[in-house]
Amino acid sequence: MNYQEPLKISSVDFSKMVYPKQKQTQNKKIILIKMNDKNRLKNFVFQTPTLLNINKPENANGYAEIELAFIGKEQKKVDRFIKFLNDLESKLKTDAIYNASNWFNLTSDNDTINFQKIVRDSVEYKNGTFKVKILKNSDFETILQLDNSKKIKLQDVPENSWCKMILEVYAVWINSNNDFGIFLRPVLISFTAREDVYNYQFIESDEDDEDDIPDTEVNNNVFVKLDKDIITQLTQDEDTTDINISILNNINLGKSKFSSSSSSDGLGLDAETSED
Repeated sequence: MNYQEPLKISSVDFSKMVYPKQKQTQNKKIILIKMNDKNRLKNFVFQTPTLLNINKPENANGYAEIELAFIGKEQKKVDRFIKFLNDLESKLKTDAIYNASNWFNLTSDNDTINFQKIVRDSVEYKNGTFKVKILKNSDFETILQLDNSKKIKLQDVPENSWCKMILEVYAVWINSNNDFGIFLRPVLISFTAREDVYNYQFIESDEDDEDDIPDTEVNNNVFVKLDKDIITQLTQDEDTTDINISILNNINLGKSKFSSSSSSDGLGLDAETSED
């Protein structure tokens, strides 16, 4: 059997993203995504770095779902993956503005479109998490593996495990409220058990009650010298997800609003829309 290789995220050219076909279901509009490679349409399939699978699969709106944290064996690769997802979202939002009159049901009473982010905010994981639906229907099935070799069933997926995936940027979904986002269809997911983690903490001790501070040697090994007249202030921008973009040039409906929010549950594709 000849296997196809997924794209490396470093080599993806977002300018080749095209939207060749639309489908309409009862609740959603589905706009398929492909890559135009020298006038040949190809699936937009890429490989993720190793990430942390947090829990066992959970059922949500008729699908099994896993949640992954942006934590990996090599954090530099994870950071590049986060940038890739941000670039993908930026490309889609730009294309949504350009195609607004065709994609969305915009009226004078309904002129707001809301983008659902892939990355979800998390208190526990500073870089956030994202969820992936595991699919199984008459047209498509996500392959689950252990150690990149042994095929496993859904109930055998280990929690708190390393996970690597081949994902397809399959479609844009749009619901009747003009909420929209990217559906990432998992082609292959391989899980690996985590190595033993040393998870110790200090016990309380009377020794900690002493306030004795030892003398510190003073020497000339000073890396930074601050002038007494210079005040350095560190600031951090407030996290905001609202984006206001005018699309007046694309539609004749006056002022339109474009906002962005974290991914919400229950907004994935319906089972019957999973075919190519």
